[in-house]
Amino acid sequence: MELDWAVHVRSYPGAPRGGDSGIVIPARDGALAALIDGAGHGLSAYHIAERARTFVYDNPDGEPDALLERLDQTLRGTSGAAISIARLRNGELSFCGIGNVQASLALRPLEMRVGVVGLRMRRPKIIRTELKRDVWFLMHTDGLSSPTHIPVGSAVHVARSLVEKFGSHNDDASVLALRWREPVR
Repeated sequence: MELDWAVHVRSYPGAPRGGDSGIVIPARDGALAALIDGAGHGLSAYHIAERARTFVYDNPDGEPDALLERLDQTLRGTSGAAISIARLRNGELSFCGIGNVQASLALRPLEMRVGVVGLRMRRPKIIRTELKRDVWFLMHTDGLSSPTHIPVGSAVHVARSLVEKFGSHNDDASVLALRWREPVR
């Protein structure tokens, strides 16, 4: 099986950069994925999100709960961020989320913790579940209303379509979509 994934971000209209950022780091046995929503809009939110994204990129072997705890320290002194992180390994999904970056598996919401990473974060709660072939795992920022359906197609098409259909034009809006699929031959 191969990992089909994409991140699509649409910045707040008129802002030079947005505060949403996503990253997927593929590995031999799975991947690490994170979606970040820096508090606020524009360049200040962008800098917070990029600081968190760089931290995740530099720590690709961390578990979601440990990464969030370290990110809480990394983002101290900023206005913070909402962050969801997932680790896929050998068909298992480990997930933690703090704030309003929602996550779902086949459109069934996963439990999130209230808080702001870097300001007032509660202890992350890790959720472990199976990620079966062709089942979509989605994360989206609060600039998107919760999707009611998942379009047919690649992760690139799914992420872009969900932002276009469910994304707000009054906020940054982003989607991270991934699934295991059979390789195309």
